[in-house]
Amino acid sequence: RRGLYGVLPRSRGDGVNRALIVRLIREQRVRLPLEVVLIGLWGFLLVAVFATSEVFTKQLEAQADQFGGLLDLVGLDPLAQWASIGFQHPIFLLGGGLFAVGLSIRAIAGELEAGSLALALSRPLARRTWFLSHLVVLIVGCLIIGEAYALGCLLAVALTNPMGNLESVSMLLAGLQSALLLLALGGIGFVISAFSSERGRALSWSVGVIVVLYAGNFLLPLWGPTKAAAQLSPFAWFNPAPLLQRGTVAWGDVCVLLLYAALPLSVAAWQFARRDLAGG
Repeated sequence: RRGLYGVLPRSRGDGVNRALIVRLIREQRVRLPLEVVLIGLWGFLLVAVFATSEVFTKQLEAQADQFGGLLDLVGLDPLAQWASIGFQHPIFLLGGGLFAVGLSIRAIAGELEAGSLALALSRPLARRTWFLSHLVVLIVGCLIIGEAYALGCLLAVALTNPMGNLESVSMLLAGLQSALLLLALGGIGFVISAFSSERGRALSWSVGVIVVLYAGNFLLPLWGPTKAAAQLSPFAWFNPAPLLQRGTVAWGDVCVLLLYAALPLSVAAWQFARRDLAGG
């Protein structure tokens, strides 16, 4: 027998629930593919414009004449730098953030507002199972979106042959790193959703917090006394340029991004396990 929204009425253990994951995938069957196409197209167009623009071509030729092999000596590749900017551009963050934050808000606050969460958990379906099933879909979706940009860039490189070099392995690793940033954004949505019972309010708070963190990453370093505070933003720890330029993985940044993702998700899981669903 099947329960509400295709969720199995009973859950074995505290692991993920296959039927719940199927339901979540079904709900994302239109939104996620559109976001993946958007991000992949963004990466493709970014590199294609770089390769076909006369302005970029003249600038690169002038730099080559002026500096000779100096750029190669210091490891500065304009194409790699251009691709790294695309990872940090609001278009990429918006496309990935829509999925990560949207799923996180819907997982708790959205279901509570709709009145379906308490009924689904009464089947019985363990809260841990509910949370972990949503987390699995969140992680996989963030990985797909991050790699979609990387593959879009690599496809454009293969078709347009731009000046510069973009290593496939480094690009795919940068896609994984960007998935950690998106997961951190999803963690923000999860923790706010766990403390809220209204989808709109949780979404407003999540977007507000993310915008403040994004702006602070650029504005706080401009003033000496607040420069250190910029490190509180997860955006400060996402810089794919060294990876794309030199193939160097910044393991310190990766660990901090993992912490930024794990901490809010852990708090969200703790709050969700203890909160009174009936009381909101």
